[in-house]
Amino acid sequence: MADVMVQGEADELAVAMVQALARQEGDRALAIGVSLRPLIQTRPGLCSRHAAWTAQAHLLRAEFDMARREIKQGIALAIEAGDTDAVPALRDLQAQITNAKMASKAAAAAPLPDTLLGRAIAAINTGETDKGMTLAKQARAAAQLVCEPRDEVFALLAMARVPGEAPVAIQAAHKVADMSQDKNLVTAVARAAKAAGVALPIHVF
Repeated sequence: MADVMVQGEADELAVAMVQALARQEGDRALAIGVSLRPLIQTRPGLCSRHAAWTAQAHLLRAEFDMARREIKQGIALAIEAGDTDAVPALRDLQAQITNAKMASKAAAAAPLPDTLLGRAIAAINTGETDKGMTLAKQARAAAQLVCEPRDEVFALLAMARVPGEAPVAIQAAHKVADMSQDKNLVTAVARAAKAAGVALPIHVF
């Protein structure tokens, strides 16, 4: 009877973890995963999926190395369990994680464009925070005018680098990214929030 109860709880948590990922709630998915892990030690197939879900949650938080570690474990567990049908999808996720890490590095090294946002970031980089804030606000307004969530999010993340502005700017960026349903934007905001120590809202089941 106890085994049946444990399996039922594990399945409920697994569904909750997948639902959190569907809503791009990386923090919530990881929290559920911690509760799920000890309940599935005798279910190798679910252990493999758990590792893949954990990797996706870390990817949402822009924690690329941890995501790579988890997906590598997920592939090994799938092979060990004989679940060869799952391996191609897991390898696809592994490639996505690698590509996301490379894209993040490339973006960080890219020269700033001569745009309102580029000039805002350049000003903030050199300590001209008042000028940078003004330009970032103008960039956000321009993005809102043409309904461009990507530019609005990055304008808000630029504002978040100004001392004292991070909590409000990152929360606003999170709202815009969440409504856009763009996983790359959600990841960018999650990464900025983690770096700034800003807690993002979590939907409770």
